[in-house]
Amino acid sequence: MKKIILGIFLTTLFSVAFSQKDKGIDPPYLPMDEDTKLVTYKEVVNEKGSPQELYDRAMEWVKKYYKNTGEVIKNADREKGVITMRSSVKIYVTLKDGTKKLKNIVYYNFKLECRQDRYRFTITDFNEKATSASPIEEYYNTKNPLWSLDQYQFLIQIDEQIKELIESLEEGMYPKVEKVDEW
Repeated sequence: MKKIILGIFLTTLFSVAFSQKDKGIDPPYLPMDEDTKLVTYKEVVNEKGSPQELYDRAMEWVKKYYKNTGEVIKNADREKGVITMRSSVKIYVTLKDGTKKLKNIVYYNFKLECRQDRYRFTITDFNEKATSASPIEEYYNTKNPLWSLDQYQFLIQIDEQIKELIESLEEGMYPKVEKVDEW
């Protein structure tokens, strides 16, 4: 009798655990490039200034935002108005007691391009740190036997951090208001 009850209990437990994939839980929306099929944040922002002025503002922002610009900046060309970077965000697992534990680091490529009265940023090529590159687009693959609902949480965490980065960039790209000391 105990074996029958245990069998029913385990069957119920496994069906609940595995049915999460089939519950129709909507994945979080992250912008996806139609051609590359990679998560890509890309926008052209209108902002007054010459390409060199916008480049200088961008470099000033990069130096304030990132702790180690020597490792982050891969290429900087003031003449062309282009800065290419490689940086990362952290993703966390929430334990049963509610505490957060570092799961891993996700690297991304970040490109800033400056033109007359506008700049464009492109943030893409997100890869979880692993023995070989592990693209975050795989987090959407519910057919993968290693897939878990946590992967949707990782996507949400990445999205929140990248949106904060973009907001900071846009604030940093505003022209500085110079105060005139009229006494």
